[in-house]
Amino acid sequence: MPAALMKEAGDFSPETGGDLSETGELALVQTLMADHLNRLMSGPARSASRYQVQTGGSLLRARLALASGRAFGSSRNYRVVAAAACELVHNASLVHDDLIDRDTIRRGAASVWTQYGDGIALCAGDLLLCAAFGVAADLDDPSESRLLNQHLAKMTGRIIVGQSVEIARPENQSLPSLRAYLDATTAKTAPLIELPLITGAAAVGADQLTQDCIRQLASAIGLAYQIIDDLDDLKSKRHPLHPFHAWHHHRQGQREASEPRIRRATQHAIASLNRGRRLLVKLENREKISLGLTIDPLLAKLEQRALAHRRNHQSAGAPEGYDSIIAG
Repeated sequence: MPAALMKEAGDFSPETGGDLSETGELALVQTLMADHLNRLMSGPARSASRYQVQTGGSLLRARLALASGRAFGSSRNYRVVAAAACELVHNASLVHDDLIDRDTIRRGAASVWTQYGDGIALCAGDLLLCAAFGVAADLDDPSESRLLNQHLAKMTGRIIVGQSVEIARPENQSLPSLRAYLDATTAKTAPLIELPLITGAAAVGADQLTQDCIRQLASAIGLAYQIIDDLDDLKSKRHPLHPFHAWHHHRQGQREASEPRIRRATQHAIASLNRGRRLLVKLENREKISLGLTIDPLLAKLEQRALAHRRNHQSAGAPEGYDSIIAG
């Protein structure tokens, strides 16, 4: 990352080895994303990409990447670049998701396709993906750059394939199996959790068992996130629901009332979050690290959303066979 960008953080000095707070590092991440987009060829796609990034968001993926980098001891330059790359991939996925789903609002502002049109939105999402790889390619250390780009390619590929499975026209009218539903649901969401978490671990040569634990943790969080996100969609009354929607896969009979379905879906989500908590403890104990300050609030927020959907119905336990179905 260019040294000039480091200086913009204010309290960081490479010469003195000073450290940045999370706020300072997040500022660097945002500056790096904006700087890289500004250096791209001027045109409608760049304008739309800058518009998307400027809408802000929670910067969750950046926070996860920074936390992973700090926990595993990767260089601050690497973790800031990794965080920026993860955020660019996430923003690309949002642009494309809004286009596919015809969502008109994102982060309280008009979505990119609404503001710029379908074609430009498609190009903007592609450009944001290119920017993610470009940021990673700018790392001074060739081995770090290669490693980060490898993980970006792997996780981005999984996201794209997972999305394609969801939107593909089924050959018949029957719903996919539970196993296919779980695979597709985690494929489109979990990589955006796994990618930032794996960047710090991989940079310092974490072994395969640790990387597997991170993958399982991300899968547990991703499954819960997608179930809850699907339930959020019900408020928009978007029809028809795609075959991999949680509404279809938490029912018992075509004419079942909505209340039991929601209760069953939230049971599944909360069970997955609890599994995530166990995996987080396992990972922290194994590596003698701390990630809870960043991940625990995420798990708590997701659980609160699930409980809100449940409408005060008490859980009767995880769905039958849950552990054997999603054990990673």
